[in-house]
Amino acid sequence: MREVNKWLNWVETNEWRQWATGVYGKAWEGRFLPFKTLLMATAKQFGESAQVFLVRAPGRLNLMGRHIDHRGGFVHPIALPREILLAVRPHNDDMVIVHHAEPEKFPSHTFRISEVAPTKPLSVDEWERWTRERASQRKSVAGWAIYAEAAAATIVNWHKEFGIGDLSSLCGLDAVVYGDIPPEAGLSSSSALFIAFLVALLHRNTGASLDTRSLPPEICGYGEWYVGTRGGAGDHAAILLAETGKVMRIGFFPMNFELLPFPEELCLLVIDSGERAHKAGGARAEFNRRVAAYEVGMLIWHERFPELREQLRYLRDAAPSRLGDEGLVYRLLKALPRYATFDELAELLPHRKERLLQLAATCQAEEKTSFNSSHAPRLASLEIRGTCWFGVAECERSEMFGQVLREGDIDRIGELMTVSHDGDRVTKWHDSEPSPFQFPTDDFALEALKQNKVPIWKQAGSYRCSTPAIDFIVDTALKVGALGAQLSGAGLGGCAMALVRRDEAEQIAERVARSYQKELGTELSWFIAEPCKGAQVLSEP
Repeated sequence: MREVNKWLNWVETNEWRQWATGVYGKAWEGRFLPFKTLLMATAKQFGESAQVFLVRAPGRLNLMGRHIDHRGGFVHPIALPREILLAVRPHNDDMVIVHHAEPEKFPSHTFRISEVAPTKPLSVDEWERWTRERASQRKSVAGWAIYAEAAAATIVNWHKEFGIGDLSSLCGLDAVVYGDIPPEAGLSSSSALFIAFLVALLHRNTGASLDTRSLPPEICGYGEWYVGTRGGAGDHAAILLAETGKVMRIGFFPMNFELLPFPEELCLLVIDSGERAHKAGGARAEFNRRVAAYEVGMLIWHERFPELREQLRYLRDAAPSRLGDEGLVYRLLKALPRYATFDELAELLPHRKERLLQLAATCQAEEKTSFNSSHAPRLASLEIRGTCWFGVAECERSEMFGQVLREGDIDRIGELMTVSHDGDRVTKWHDSEPSPFQFPTDDFALEALKQNKVPIWKQAGSYRCSTPAIDFIVDTALKVGALGAQLSGAGLGGCAMALVRRDEAEQIAERVARSYQKELGTELSWFIAEPCKGAQVLSEP
């Protein structure tokens, strides 16, 4: 650790510039102001002579493999030159105090680790139930600060996996936080915040220089369930393991990854629609409904195709490249209802009623859920066939994407990204006019695609987490020269990404921004991204 004033001096030196170039590549110049903002706020909060260490955790952009990391599909993320930064002063008790560099927007929060952690180690299933209950109890916690609680609870529950043997000596910290990842914009600001707190607490308690690459991403994924969402570990793996100038290819069950080249002549435009989906609030149930549709699809397949139970362990196993029989893929999809309520599913799968109740609760967190109850509103239908269709096709696209990157096939990279977006699309824009869009999932359409031998990877599916505004950005970017474009992140707001040639990036971004202002009457922001290094602890300058 070093005094705050020494950190402030460091960011003014050539040594910092050399370090920043190695971490952020060509984007290094944009990182000076965030570091300076954090350290100036820390000096004000703790004093210039306070001894602190720093933590950085970047946002991420996933080029291919959306909504499928928790289903076993490959993801292909990069770390962004936008991040969460922490300045950390250790505590000698289990108190955690978190402050933000912008206190008028993000109020401080204090808690004891023992107050937020489970009283005994929980299995993953037990953790799922406990965190669901915990999320409903902790609504009063400031949205940003609940991720500090989540990190502390995760470390306690999986302390052995994190290399901590004695919980009685677990200590807390005092931290100042600053970030410039647009929040709730599909760039994993929440996962970066969770990882930053997790890394800070682990570094405080392990007594050694922490290697973030050794941390288990799967457990990090479970840990973020504390806030009420039910996602996978792809974002956490990207934030922990990313390298400058490389695209990661991450697989799951078991976890595996490799680093692939990102074409030097290309970059990514990250274009913020200005719309927001509140993951810890109203949109959470919508995200969880898609996850529930995936799981219901698997339950139905195991019921109707018992001979495939061992082969179909995860949704990815239904992709033709793994199943080895495209005709069987169509049989699986046809076996799924297009839509069904939880009441209807309880009749279809009576012996899985308990699990269906658990899933229903995640889809309507604000209400007590019970089947056939006049006291509970009837849940809307899950779109089961379309969601699983998207998942199978996206798993197939993600299987292909690694080889396409290795070959440097720029056109195919863009095509895969664009087809993937169609699975989330809700509108199609023509001459400034939107029209509703939905991938057809009825039996007739299924048979037509089968008879015409359309490859599964070219079939969008129907996940439908985009918005008309994001669809406008995607369609406009493609029209003015982008090689590919798609939604970023979970959706229902946030950002789009466009794959562009580096020398055309600013021109394309400005044309999209002008069109957006003209047609939708709103200014949008954008920045240029390329692959950066993952999370780090900085113990000294």
